[in-house]
Amino acid sequence: MSPSLSLCKVAIVALSSFFCLAALLGQQLAFDSKALRVQKPGAQSPTKRYDNLCKILGDQSPASLWAQNLRSILQASQSPLDVDYQLQNPTAQVLKLITPRLPSGFKSTPRDWQALENVIEITNRRLAYLSAKNEGQLIEEARPLKILVMGGSVTKGVNCKTGIKDYHDVECSWAVRLETLLNNLAGDRVVDVHLAAVGGTNSATAQAMLEYDLLPEKMREPDIIINAYATNDMHILTLQEAMSQNISLREKIFGMAQNFTRTALQQCTEEGKAPLLLWLDDYLGNEQREILATSDFIQSLQVLAGYYGFGLMSYADTVRDLVYGSTTERSFSPPGWYKKGPEMKREIHPPYPMHVAVSYIVAYTFLQFASNHCGMESWKVTSWENDLDYYDASIPDFPGTKGSMHTLDSPPLPRPKGLPPALTSNLKLDDVSRLWREAAPIQCEVEKANRVRCPVGWVSGFRPDSKTNNTMSYFAPYIRKPFEWEWRNDKGKFGWLPTLSSGATMAFDFPLEQEIHRIVLFYMKSYGTLWESSKSRLHLYLDDDDMDVPSLELFLHGFHDKETSEVYVKEVQLTRGASRRLQMTVEHAAGKTFKLMGFAICS
Repeated sequence: MSPSLSLCKVAIVALSSFFCLAALLGQQLAFDSKALRVQKPGAQSPTKRYDNLCKILGDQSPASLWAQNLRSILQASQSPLDVDYQLQNPTAQVLKLITPRLPSGFKSTPRDWQALENVIEITNRRLAYLSAKNEGQLIEEARPLKILVMGGSVTKGVNCKTGIKDYHDVECSWAVRLETLLNNLAGDRVVDVHLAAVGGTNSATAQAMLEYDLLPEKMREPDIIINAYATNDMHILTLQEAMSQNISLREKIFGMAQNFTRTALQQCTEEGKAPLLLWLDDYLGNEQREILATSDFIQSLQVLAGYYGFGLMSYADTVRDLVYGSTTERSFSPPGWYKKGPEMKREIHPPYPMHVAVSYIVAYTFLQFASNHCGMESWKVTSWENDLDYYDASIPDFPGTKGSMHTLDSPPLPRPKGLPPALTSNLKLDDVSRLWREAAPIQCEVEKANRVRCPVGWVSGFRPDSKTNNTMSYFAPYIRKPFEWEWRNDKGKFGWLPTLSSGATMAFDFPLEQEIHRIVLFYMKSYGTLWESSKSRLHLYLDDDDMDVPSLELFLHGFHDKETSEVYVKEVQLTRGASRRLQMTVEHAAGKTFKLMGFAICS
């Protein structure tokens, strides 16, 4: 192996750990993919390993580094399910089309240098461990970088089909492809990508999942959170909810996105640090046919990205010219748009080339972040951000200069440690500084990270063990008679459904070891004659309540006037806390059916 190839693979270890590609000097990909000799995933030749990402990066631009490593990127794109690399030719074509467009997909870089540095530190520890392991040394194992991807059915890979056995849907999705790409490039497990994607959910669902720690244990405390709900946030569901609240679709999207952002930025990594937050815009349209209306999501996110300082990527902007120039193309837009004749049909699920392209866009974005951070490394920006004399610090490489406090007229103060005030139409320039400085600092200690927010919580789809036997085993200690509902798979989505046409009741009795103040309910709304008038009644009894007089009664309605099945979230604040016992009954009150997707009882 040539030194340049060896260095390339070492550098891509860094990319797979979130950040760096390095030089593959003189190598060009001619896109005659049959001429490429592609190694099987994991069949990497032994290479020298490094333990510092910025040393690997060098001084080349992200675009140059990417373009000079195309052959390795194509090789690393091979899924272990595609044993003979049947998709090599189309993957090469996607790489050819996407590479010159990658800068168009990079919209905003994170402002918090500390979050970037945390990711680099985790990556460097992993690289050092792998390097020592490769040399036969015994040192404490350092964990892989943990990336959490949250989204709906598009992110889950619905309609991602390759014609190869078992290589479809989730295994075909861009999140799985990203993990494959990065770890194949590394030749080792440097990153874990966890996919929390459920059809019919949006950023409001995801915000509740994060707020109440309802994700499976292995998905919690991520180093990077990627919100990929753009298509579902632009869904007709969101539009009709906005209309019912007498607000615009953009206002509805803005509110959901802001709530998710504020919750995500207060999450904790395993080390008790704040995670890096990224958003992905994958929405090209079709829920709305008007071109300008399809931009509501990205316009809202660009405002929020500038305000909160998170990273933003756009698949839609990367391929927009390809799709708008020919909306009948079937590679980057949903093939269902024109599946049955010349009239465009409603469809949101793109084919597999889209998922290949998004994996490249995310990887390139990581590379861009690396370049920004490593280019500023000598300035020790993170140290400045954490010091009280941030704006009075000496200037690196300019020893004869003074701090800004002595040279600028009324320089700005260090940025406040808490979240800025919520961005609303009522927030004024006169008040923003005072409100931000009054906000409590974000506290993300290990103790907080390890807290149990919801002692009981189970949500269909987000639990990989949501099959009937596992769910019944989980709830068995709490079930009381009468129990006339069953947990089963109904049209691909598990949930609690009544066994009787009406009047079926299920009862739970939860002993408590901490005080409970709210309950979060996840339930289905659907359409058609089966769901007309669908309604359930829920009663809650706290501590020693008389069973004839519930502390709380509420109704959930399972029908809506649109041809989609969607998951709704209902958060209920209890009138008083319960510290010893909480009992709950759910009665199928009207209609032919109802589906409760899950619930959580929380502090």
